[in-house]
Amino acid sequence: MPNRRAIEGRPYTGAVDRLEELRDDLWNRWRDAYDRRVDLADASHSGERTVYGGKPLFSLKQYTPNSFPAGGRILFIRPAGRNSFHLYRLNAMGRPVFTHARHEVNDLDWQGFYCYTPDEVEYVEFCLQTNVVSDYARMTLHNGLPATYQHIDISGGGSHIGQHTGRIAMDFIPQDSHFYWVDVEKYESSDGRIVSGKSLVEGNGLSAMRSSLAYSWSANGKLERIVSTNQDGYECTIYAAPTKTSMKELAASLSEQIAARAIEALQNAVLGAPLVAVELSYRSVTDYLPIVIAATERDSVPSLVLITAIDPNQWINLKHGDFEPGMTEFVQRLSADERYDHAEKMLRHAARLITSRAPGSLATSDSFVAFAIDWEFDGHELPAILKECGASLATLEKLKAKGWLD
Repeated sequence: MPNRRAIEGRPYTGAVDRLEELRDDLWNRWRDAYDRRVDLADASHSGERTVYGGKPLFSLKQYTPNSFPAGGRILFIRPAGRNSFHLYRLNAMGRPVFTHARHEVNDLDWQGFYCYTPDEVEYVEFCLQTNVVSDYARMTLHNGLPATYQHIDISGGGSHIGQHTGRIAMDFIPQDSHFYWVDVEKYESSDGRIVSGKSLVEGNGLSAMRSSLAYSWSANGKLERIVSTNQDGYECTIYAAPTKTSMKELAASLSEQIAARAIEALQNAVLGAPLVAVELSYRSVTDYLPIVIAATERDSVPSLVLITAIDPNQWINLKHGDFEPGMTEFVQRLSADERYDHAEKMLRHAARLITSRAPGSLATSDSFVAFAIDWEFDGHELPAILKECGASLATLEKLKAKGWLD
């Protein structure tokens, strides 16, 4: 295999059209990338300046021949007080050519490099401790516009593949879909802009899912929205153009919408007994549209960890479309600013609204409370969260008497 340099080198060429072909081609490129560690060594000495990020930056999906936005805050000194950091070496054009991420607590390192040509751009990343290609992405371009996108992301950054490393791990990963996430896309363009596309995703233990992509443009040529519709008819906004609405206004609007939709859904549910508590369960960073989990006086609930106490068949899933494009814009902006506390405050305000309004429209117990929580990160803060979500001192005392609070 020829040695391909991080800046001047040319990745594989050859057109592929169908999504299945893109996927199979992607797996081949990922396997072959194992032999490209010499390119990684070359790239580590390239670039003209070093910048840092508090999170991964420079996603290939943001690339255009004219610009490569970081997608987050660029720092000029290594961020202090963090368990991990992301270093980037930039060339004279401001494009990244090399990256090094380290998780100091777990003692793990990842290094990657970028390749640029007029017709494609490529990113290859390795977990240094396992020699696994932990991330591989490639975009092809036609007349300066994206034509195809291919991406493999290995679970856990390839740091733990059943105790396997190197070639053995690389052979093992494709056999178990829990170890990877694959995303391939193909785009159609007209009049100098992308108008539609198709995608195929699979991995994380899930079956392959196909979607169509619809692009909406303003009269002055500004991309306003990208909507994905999967094979089951489910729609999801994956991009919303930023507006002049402030984050405070966006958050307030979303809090009102979530509270209203949650109460409406609870009114339509067959509860059979007064409500004791409602959990707005969310996942920090990844998903801020909460699942509504209700507990009634009829349920046997040993604690307020409703996500484990209540049968998932009784959970209420709100519709993403009811909160778009506001939710997508909100998440994009808080991610770019790395101010995830805005989302926590937004959801806890929504819970506070439910705490105050639900008793007027639903049968509730005298200690009813709604609360928003990500148990993985915030479980130890439950009393403070309940208070923030509208629980009175009397309610907290009643919850303690039930053994639900320490």
